[in-house]
Amino acid sequence: MVKRKPFVCGIFEDIESAARYNEETKNRMRFLSGSFVSIAKQWGIVDGKVLDLGTGTGLLAIELAKTMPDLEVIGLDLSDVALEVARKNLQESEQPLRISFKKGDAEDMPFEEGVFDLVVSSNTLHLIKNPVSMFNEIYRVLKSKDRFFLSDFRRSWLGLFSKHIRAAYSPQEVKDLLSQSKLENWEVRDYFFWLSILSAK
Repeated sequence: MVKRKPFVCGIFEDIESAARYNEETKNRMRFLSGSFVSIAKQWGIVDGKVLDLGTGTGLLAIELAKTMPDLEVIGLDLSDVALEVARKNLQESEQPLRISFKKGDAEDMPFEEGVFDLVVSSNTLHLIKNPVSMFNEIYRVLKSKDRFFLSDFRRSWLGLFSKHIRAAYSPQEVKDLLSQSKLENWEVRDYFFWLSILSAK
């Protein structure tokens, strides 16, 4: 197993890097968003309030709102340049979507307790300095404490070539972190290139 090497800086250095990431990720996110929509429907969440944690350029949030228009989606991210691109993406969608984007830290969210029906996140975990703090914040802001679905890279030998995969966690490391948090009834699904964390109920 390749040794984990944490990220030491933000993913986006400037607006150009955020815009480049956005273009590279658009098609993939349209495909990946289907799994998030499927889980939400499976859990009966077709309206209510959803948090997209580490929203980046807002692609997942926008796809969720397009597919499930009765949802109110809030995208949270710490990067000003990413949020600038996210708001531009929202304008270009040319649809009256129920989305807002907010600056904030995943480890100290600017929300009251128990306000979200669902928390989702894509490719954010490996960027977080203290994942246990993030998991505890997810627990705090959820109405029902077992409605979360997170997906991220899985560390593998490809970490020799990609700093994102090198910074990612192994399935066992994720389980160890979750065990230290307030979240309960979770499962970690292990795939070849990525892993998912979701409610077991």
